[in-house]
Amino acid sequence: MTPRERILAALRRQEVDYAPCLPFFWSSPTVPEYAWTNEEDRLDLHLNRLGVDAFVSFGVGLERHPDVTERTWEEHPPGEPYPLLHKVIATPAGELTYTVRRTEDWPHGTDIPLMSDFVVSRQIKPWIENQRDMDCFEHCWQPPRDRTDAELAQAIAPTRAVADRWQVPIRAAVGTGLTTALSLFGAENAVLLSVDEPDLIDRLAEIEHRATMKRIELCARAGVDFLSRNGFYETTDFWSPAQIDRFLVARLRRELDLAHEFDLPVAYTVCTGIMPMLEQLKSLAFDCLFSIEPVLGDQDMSAVARELAPVSCIWGGLSAPMDIGEGTPEGVRAAVREFYGTFGRIGTILLAGPSIRPQWPWENVMAMIDEWQKQR
Repeated sequence: MTPRERILAALRRQEVDYAPCLPFFWSSPTVPEYAWTNEEDRLDLHLNRLGVDAFVSFGVGLERHPDVTERTWEEHPPGEPYPLLHKVIATPAGELTYTVRRTEDWPHGTDIPLMSDFVVSRQIKPWIENQRDMDCFEHCWQPPRDRTDAELAQAIAPTRAVADRWQVPIRAAVGTGLTTALSLFGAENAVLLSVDEPDLIDRLAEIEHRATMKRIELCARAGVDFLSRNGFYETTDFWSPAQIDRFLVARLRRELDLAHEFDLPVAYTVCTGIMPMLEQLKSLAFDCLFSIEPVLGDQDMSAVARELAPVSCIWGGLSAPMDIGEGTPEGVRAAVREFYGTFGRIGTILLAGPSIRPQWPWENVMAMIDEWQKQR
């Protein structure tokens, strides 16, 4: 099978020539002989040098109201360990403001994006605190404009050329759901607001859902092969099962149904906090569940296999921070064997989730791949 055929068959829990391994790297490895500098190098590393599978990505961005403007500035008040970076986004409904500590490892230069894991832990003033702020945000998070089929074909053509050359599938990342809430509110504020002002969370979920539905349609019409939907922070680490029912389940089902109208499989990202929501995930029956954490968070992989593997491909297997980051080659090999012993080889894709960081021991990465080749 080609990588494209193998990955799509695995996502649909169909027979494969062998169970694929498709790792995620946070960035290029620091080991010089395995580093990449561009997309062609990355694909060559995956497919030819490591012998694992890969995909390429295509996306359709969001829109914002044409009158939205923004400005940023920096100051370093006395007593602050780091400079403070401020941003104001002016909208027809008013101004959104944000303040963050600019630490040495701040990756966004002089900008503050609406969505980034880096902003949450450095936040001083969040983007959204009330409904007035949400009025402003809605002008910044609008569904993408419609495109003709010819426009979509032109937009995806460069990605398709690479995908065809390497025989890999095209993925589109569509939707961030309540993962968005952590960046916009801050983690603690998001949880408190979900109790004190649930209508605010519900409104955010609806704004994001409308944008996601349009992105699904456009990416499908462009001709992508599968979709990924970010639910990383949509679990019971933050929300109760009842809140997940209220804010998410119906919207997730509509998104999944729309993707299936175009015959597109959907991989849904969840990591920790899934045990109290197994029945909800089972009922939704995503084609694939991506990056379930097998070590941290007291998650029961035998229960996951029993409840979820019959309806969803499992794209995971190893804990990237524990098995790759802090483990040993022997431990990594044992984890690979345990994954296949628990989940089998149909409807599985091996991954150290959520991603492999460049500073972690490379010998553990090679042990994962070598053991996969023996077990696949």
